Amino acid sequence: MKVFFLGNHTVGVRTLETLLESDQVIGVVAHPHDPEDGVDYLSVYDFAREKGLDVVRMHGRDRNLPELIHDCKPDLVWVTDYRYLLPPSVLSAAPLGTVNLHPSLLPKYRGRAPINWAILNGEKELGLTAHFVDGGMDTGDIIAQITYNLNTDQDVADALEILYPLYRKVTRHVLNCFRAGQVPRKAQDQSQASAFPRRGPKDGLIDWGQSARRIRDLVRAVAPPYPGAFSHLRHKRIKILSAGCDTERPHIGVPGEIVGRRRNGFVVATGKGSLLVKKAILAEDGRQVIAEPGEILENR
Repeated sequence: MKVFFLGNHTVGVRTLETLLESDQVIGVVAHPHDPEDGVDYLSVYDFAREKGLDVVRMHGRDRNLPELIHDCKPDLVWVTDYRYLLPPSVLSAAPLGTVNLHPSLLPKYRGRAPINWAILNGEKELGLTAHFVDGGMDTGDIIAQITYNLNTDQDVADALEILYPLYRKVTRHVLNCFRAGQVPRKAQDQSQASAFPRRGPKDGLIDWGQSARRIRDLVRAVAPPYPGAFSHLRHKRIKILSAGCDTERPHIGVPGEIVGRRRNGFVVATGKGSLLVKKAILAEDGRQVIAEPGEILENR
């Protein structure tokens, strides 16, 4: 099959590697310049150039995109972590259609940052979905899904490490379905659908009035390689990189007050329960935070 690929980041590279195992990749579109490329994640653009593929950086609304894809005459268009909605003129470019890999169990968690939102909401079962692309946001018919479990002591970095090989596995499976001429299509159950917006660094600000469980899940959801959950201590921003619910004994204090110490961290009162902060650093220089009982962590 002749495949045209649009993608980004490490999941895009893993998918593109898999496509190259058995199919002809006739063109690649990567995101416009992204400061995360080659730093926090692998770069689709750099990988495609290393492999000698025809690759350009292009926005999803670029007027030249439909013509570029149509001129390549692909059998199939494949999308992985390309964040732009594609116009109908692109979706009609390939006779076999357009396939996207979305890191959630659709129809749940449509939209941006699905892994982060799922962890923030305390989900224990997460997944990856291959689906046809239609005119909506992650609304097309499902081809295949795979699930995995994430424990409360694991964070988004652990989820990504689990997901990377799953992208390869699902890609191989879907390609085999196309070769066999038997591609499953299951309409999404709209009654089960949920959609979430994009997230930014400012969304990592901790509200100490929330429960310890909710704050713990925020810390897990935005841990590196994401910007991290943060608060303020002594007028300095601190990042909380690892935390858990403190169950040793109940503490009384105003939300944000440091109410105790442990060998593996310090304890902060919240709106419900206490949070054990296992690792916190100063955002400006990465030094470990040493905090004392009675100090107040602020959300401002």
